[in-house]
Parts: sequence; structure tokens; C-alpha cells
Amino acid sequence: MNINVSEFYERVYRISDPELVQKLASVTELHHVGKKEILVQEGRPMTYMSFVLSGIFRGFFLDANGRDITDCFCFRYGEPVASVFSLETPSIVTIEALTECELVSLPVEEIQCLVYKSPCLMEIYNRLLVKSSQKHWEIKNILHKQTARERYEWFLREYPDLINQVTHRYIASFLEMSPVTLSRLRSAENTDKF
Repeated sequence: MNINVSEFYERVYRISDPELVQKLASVTELHHVGKKEILVQEGRPMTYMSFVLSGIFRGFFLDANGRDITDCFCFRYGEPVASVFSLETPSIVTIEALTECELVSLPVEEIQCLVYKSPCLMEIYNRLLVKSSQKHWEIKNILHKQTARERYEWFLREYPDLINQVTHRYIASFLEMSPVTLSRLRSAENTDKF
């Protein structure tokens, strides 16, 4: 993938300080992650702070019975692919690529130094934390207060076209329903269209 890293930071994160953009670009790496590759392993610290250029990731963990539970999806251009709020903390989920993916990545040790020296980066970091926290509570609220149909309809709105790109077992797990329930909802939706 051909990308101008400086333009990425200027456009996506609206960093206008040329010196800061240059510092970020100088430590940025472009990464290709193959389908089914693990980007971050649960229990291990992240070594890179990465942002999506293309592709789909999912975060998952194993519950007490060893079942694979999908916690999140990440696919929007420029979205951070992160598994923790604090960069020093071990990951609370495993992040795996569901498709071939391209990333803009910064080594965690470099980004930590830059964040503490730059009010602009600290503000972006805080904004990302707030946005992540808001999203977390939105999802929790949807999953625990809505019917299966409402959760499915919300997923279709919030995660456009993922229903056609992601294994339905992962989507059902994310929406806290069985694959059979998801299949019934999809069938009912297709029937309603005719």
C-alpha cells in the first residue's frame, strides 16, 4: 500500500505542527498483517500502537469454559487497534486479523516518550481514551438492554457491511446470541424485504 505517513497524521488526527508530524513519521512503520495472524496476544503488552489503513480485526478472549468470545471489531480507516487503555498494561484480549490488513504502526516506547512531551499528542491520546470508553459503554448498554433483533439492527448500522465479511459465529458471539438466533434474524430480514 502506498501511503504518505505525514499526510495520514495531518488528515486523520489533524496534527498541524510540522515538527511533530516529522517526529511521528520518522518512527512510523507500515505493517502488513496476514489473515488469521495475531497482532496482540492476551496477557502480553502491546509493542506497537497501530492504526487501520485497511482490513478487519477482531478482539477476543476465552471465557471460563474455554469458549471464544468476540469482544470487538476494528476496521475503520485510521482507527486505533488497541487492546488496553494504558500502553504499559498487558493486553486484555487477543487481536487477530480477519482479512489481509495494512497498518500504520508506532513503537509503544516511542509513542510514550512523544505523548508525554507533546501537549497535542496528549490531547489526541486523551480524546481516543474518552471515545473508547464511550464506545465500550454504548456496546455494553446495547448488549444488556436491547432485544436480539435490536442488537442485530444496531450491528448493521454501526458496522456497515461487516455482516458480509466476517464469520457469523464471531458476530453472534459479539452480539451475545447463538449462531442459530443470528441466522433466524438474517432469514427474517431477507423475508421482510420481499
